[in-house]
Amino acid sequence: MPTYRIYKQLIPAPLDEKDPHWAKRQVCVAKLNEQDSIDDFNDLHQPEQYAQQLSDADPTSRIYEVRQIH
Repeated sequence: MPTYRIYKQLIPAPLDEKDPHWAKRQVCVAKLNEQDSIDDFNDLHQPEQYAQQLSDADPTSRIYEVRQIH
């Protein structure tokens, strides 16, 4: 059974097309800090909904991604 995890953009910055390829600001992590949680789910629907809720509530416009980990 697959497991899905929500990954969060480490530095919430918009993509700037002038950035060199190595500085595209697209580094994502499972946990931003010690108080943050790692969010794992057993089906795809739940993490997609939760990632959208996180995105909607985030004033920084951070990107949230759902990835299959198992």
